[in-house]
Amino acid sequence: MPTKNGSFKNGEKMSEKGSSAPPGGTGSGRPYRILVLGAGFGGLYTAVYLDRFLKDHPDVWITVIDRRNYFLFTPMLHSTATGALEPRYIAHSVRKIFRKTRIHAHIGEVLDIDLAQKTVETVHRTMQFDDLVIALGSETNFYGMESRLENVFTLKSLKDASAINNHLIRMFEKAYWEEDPESRKAALTFVVVGGGPTGVELAGEIYEYANRELLRDFGRRISREEIRVILVEATGRILPSLPEKLSLDALERLRKIGIEVFLEGRLEGYRDGVMEIKGLAPLRTDTLIWAAGVRTNPLTASLPLEKDGQGRIKVKGTLESPSMDHVWVVGDNASCLNPWEGKPYPPTAQTAVRQAKTVAHNIVARLTRKPERIFAHNHVGGFVSIGDNYALLSAKQFTLSGIVGWFLWNIVYIHKLPIVRYRLFSTFGLFLKVLFERATTEIDLCPEYEEASYRKPPEESQAGG
Repeated sequence: MPTKNGSFKNGEKMSEKGSSAPPGGTGSGRPYRILVLGAGFGGLYTAVYLDRFLKDHPDVWITVIDRRNYFLFTPMLHSTATGALEPRYIAHSVRKIFRKTRIHAHIGEVLDIDLAQKTVETVHRTMQFDDLVIALGSETNFYGMESRLENVFTLKSLKDASAINNHLIRMFEKAYWEEDPESRKAALTFVVVGGGPTGVELAGEIYEYANRELLRDFGRRISREEIRVILVEATGRILPSLPEKLSLDALERLRKIGIEVFLEGRLEGYRDGVMEIKGLAPLRTDTLIWAAGVRTNPLTASLPLEKDGQGRIKVKGTLESPSMDHVWVVGDNASCLNPWEGKPYPPTAQTAVRQAKTVAHNIVARLTRKPERIFAHNHVGGFVSIGDNYALLSAKQFTLSGIVGWFLWNIVYIHKLPIVRYRLFSTFGLFLKVLFERATTEIDLCPEYEEASYRKPPEESQAGG
């Protein structure tokens, strides 16, 4: 059993050596093929660690497959949606990241995974594997409410962020000339559904963007009192995955700056610009952003492997599927139990990066017939940013708030970027956000997507995780 600080004897507990001998590599006469599905935090870092750990094994091939040619830094996606960061600061080419490594980037959507034949089919070709790492990420979870939701936005991609940013500007343009009081009120009411980290941070960013930037441009005909930002959470607590003190402090901060928080606000539908919450009067709004949760990638959920109730693949302590050797799972796709709490780890970037290192170690250990490690990570705190220059940090008995917490929040996340060049880009963007105004320019790079996303809940496609 691990100690409370997350360590085992000699650093980490070791499992027995893998019983399945590797079929290739290390002098067998043919290359050993490792396929990593997804270039999000879990997949990208697994590949980076594999390349580092296998520097003395040139006969091992590592391929990362993702439908996008960039790694998306999702913790800062809400900043792009509100004009604080340019897209290029949070989207980084995987080919550039892998340029000086042995890792091959295969850009194309995964169509099928045949575990029996050990093949993965993409839009380009069918590829064989000896080890498979599943890190396909997640998609938006509407909890069966798709038929009762219209004109909603989500925040899972750069296109989503662009659509939200343009829409916020357009709502101010609409309200600027609107004479009907009810229509004007609906245009200036912005609702975020979901009290997790994404929802809380997005609500804070929208409030700052509307009141500190857009109001400067439209202040001749729009007053601060007309702007409403509402956060709706179905349970009695926001940020349930973080320490309770951090959750209470975040709630106090949100309400203090002027964001309305509806706790135990169960959304029953959103049609024709009217939001219905159980027990409350209907509310007109032209903006509803759904950030209420995620579910595992459909392709992952369809695999004939043992899963939990949410469709995530159950894994052993080594992060290998108990149903099939040489199939490893990380990030949002893995149902890995925290040994201290008996509950699955939350689907966060922090968890995915730590799991990636364990999986990479265990693949190499299996290949070189060395002991494997058990994944155990004791989550002792968390971060959450709320608007400009303010964040809450909690780690054990240590807490910070305000601009110091905000600065540390940014530094911690920027440090997770795998390439120094991209850390510098993001740091530069951070200082631009502090020293200068946010961008309030509407950019129609994908108008057909924005029109579609504002009609119905978009059907998410494969994303890395």
